[in-house]
Amino acid sequence: MVCASHKGFEDCRERFRFRGDYYACAFWAQQAAEKALKALLISRGKVLKTHDLIELSYTIRDELHIDVSQVIDDLRELTAHYTIALYPDAANGLPYEVYTEARAKEALERARRVIEWVRQNLH
Repeated sequence: MVCASHKGFEDCRERFRFRGDYYACAFWAQQAAEKALKALLISRGKVLKTHDLIELSYTIRDELHIDVSQVIDDLRELTAHYTIALYPDAANGLPYEVYTEARAKEALERARRVIEWVRQNLH
């Protein structure tokens, strides 16, 4: 699952670098972080079906007893991209018009930090 997370992250970087699909990059950054968190949970026998990164982090904190404070701000920012990057009504506009290069770059960096944090916490 961490491999799937890394693949999603690499796909996101490609979209950012070569295509300028900033809204798609933000969405895939969220997906990469989600897959990484789920990989950590699955490695410890826990399965959650949610796209809410905050909910996943609370389960990691409460049931796996792993401190999530290092990535909680990243998770708060990334979790919104699941909805905003996909749905015009959630974005209050067309997602491809709402997202900027800077916003996509920030999402990409946040996902990178989350994936690295998960790697450090996998035993």
